[in-house]
Amino acid sequence: MLELAGLEGREAAFADGDDASAFAEPDFTRQEFREQIDFLTQKRLKPTRAWTDAMQGDHDRAFVVAGVTDLAMLEEFHAAVIEGARSFDIKAFAGEFDRLVEKYGWDYNGGRDWRIRTIFETNIRTSYMAGRLKQMRDPDMLRLRPYWMYVHADTRVPLNPRELHVAWDGMVLRGDDPWWDIYFPPNDWMCSCGVRSLSEGQLRAMGKSGPDTAPEIVRQTYTHEATGVTVELPEGVGYGWDYQPGKLWEQGLVPSQIIDEGGGQIHAGRHAVVIDQPSPLADLLAQARPFAAQPLAAGLAPEDYVRAFLQPFGADIGRAVLWQDQAGARLPISGQFFRDRSGAWKIGKRGREIYTPLMAEALLDPDEIWLGVAAKQDLVRDDLEELLVDRRYVRVDPDKGVLVVMQIGRRWWEPVTIYLPQDRKGNPDAKGIQGRRGGKLLWKRK
Repeated sequence: MLELAGLEGREAAFADGDDASAFAEPDFTRQEFREQIDFLTQKRLKPTRAWTDAMQGDHDRAFVVAGVTDLAMLEEFHAAVIEGARSFDIKAFAGEFDRLVEKYGWDYNGGRDWRIRTIFETNIRTSYMAGRLKQMRDPDMLRLRPYWMYVHADTRVPLNPRELHVAWDGMVLRGDDPWWDIYFPPNDWMCSCGVRSLSEGQLRAMGKSGPDTAPEIVRQTYTHEATGVTVELPEGVGYGWDYQPGKLWEQGLVPSQIIDEGGGQIHAGRHAVVIDQPSPLADLLAQARPFAAQPLAAGLAPEDYVRAFLQPFGADIGRAVLWQDQAGARLPISGQFFRDRSGAWKIGKRGREIYTPLMAEALLDPDEIWLGVAAKQDLVRDDLEELLVDRRYVRVDPDKGVLVVMQIGRRWWEPVTIYLPQDRKGNPDAKGIQGRRGGKLLWKRK
């Protein structure tokens, strides 16, 4: 066995692996798994210098190979991984790896076998589970099989099982339980856990009268050695794995799909994709409804502002709900909206915390819902821009305007801003909202 001392996370997991690992259920090794292939092919290339340059939900939209910044090389790796998902042949992928290394003169970190297994295993496992998520989240499937069971060692028996993963084996929760937002496998490097959907009858056959109670999510402070980033990491999940692979793709919100609908044109500035043109602002203001909600007093505890946002949805701190907006999208409403990566409250920003009741009303009763793609400068390549999808809920009244931007981030839906435009004298001015109305109009109040 290799010496594991001093290895961290990804390196330790792969050093202690089994070369004969099976990566998918038997039914899917003999035929093409369409949802898995769809997930891989919709990804867009993202050059990275290190694996920490793309984390969590980034992988739902981006194809990366840590350390590969050459787009041509990355494109060939992308094709090789897709073929690997079809053929399930790691030896063939290893041959492609050697060819690409020689062709592009790639000086990679780590040993050859380790790098091959890192790229192949991670892409196959995450894409497979993304495909499973899409299948299990199908409305017809959820009606028939609304329960999900955690399965330890679903694709192989690990040499060193993780204690919490073993403890979760056989646990049954509803498919919309917020626990899955963090613990939908894989939950770490080389994690072979899976999820199976169950019907009411299957649940009763197991001797259960209902689903289990989700374990408490316990977070511990963790500092990543290479980057120095400190986070509040949930127990039982590896750094960067506390997300639901495929969730952002399963929701259908990926830049490639919106760009295709918009005619394939990328524009500079706030609206990278222009599909629908907003109506005149005067028309929006003419139909404005006064807000029923009122701002809160200043100086309250952060929890008071957070609860004022959560309660209209039936949620509370520590109790998330899955809510459906006017356009039919299902969004998790959670107190995590207002926490930063360390777990601390980030509610007090520019004095906007007093407006959380208006933020909730803007989501619940908007005038318009826009889906946009914003172009941001890539952190690795100066000549590239990264495309981010956001969802904008516009609500105005005769005196003030509110815009809530729900941007798809690295974890889940994350409220980026509540926008209260003002003129130069500090008076409410709804004209500032006009610049935010763009992209694709999903819903408009009749």
